[in-house]
Amino acid sequence: MAFVGCGGMARHHARQILKQQETTNVRVVCEPSEAAYARFCEIFEEAGVPAPENEPDLERMLTRFGSELDAAFIITPHAMHHAQTRACMEAGLDVLLEKPMVINGDEAVDLMTVRSRTGRLLVVSFNGSLSPRIRTATRMLRSGTLGTILNIHGVAWQNWKQNTANTWRQIPEMAGGGFLFDTGAHMLNT
Repeated sequence: MAFVGCGGMARHHARQILKQQETTNVRVVCEPSEAAYARFCEIFEEAGVPAPENEPDLERMLTRFGSELDAAFIITPHAMHHAQTRACMEAGLDVLLEKPMVINGDEAVDLMTVRSRTGRLLVVSFNGSLSPRIRTATRMLRSGTLGTILNIHGVAWQNWKQNTANTWRQIPEMAGGGFLFDTGAHMLNT
């Protein structure tokens, strides 16, 4: 598989994937930042596993390594999801895409059209969906145990200016939806 993006969430997911070394092999990454790639490689070094190669250009990565890949995990700024996911599915790869899927409805419809045409899998990763608390709450809501839900109030707090200073999250064109898409998506997904 390939990783497209090597930032914080990619490192988190790589740690989990390395626990599945028998079934999953990260062959290549696509990361334009050498610093981010170096931090990503540290995880592999700690696990005693060879680090994947880096091809910073997505089209070149797909051309050079496409025949060796069956899937791509896209973990990049929101505004990049559509083009990167489309390119990977068009190249014959299944895609695991970090939420949010895209930043508008037209992009979502387009990706579903590409998915149907290519027959590739497209899965959006909502890590919160798998937590035991969320799964229990979802079962209770669906079963009617809680009765008719009239209102839901969700609260999330994160100091974006402190925790994400000088990152893509501070650039509206890249964040594509900001806090609502990044953190609020967990509440809406449930």
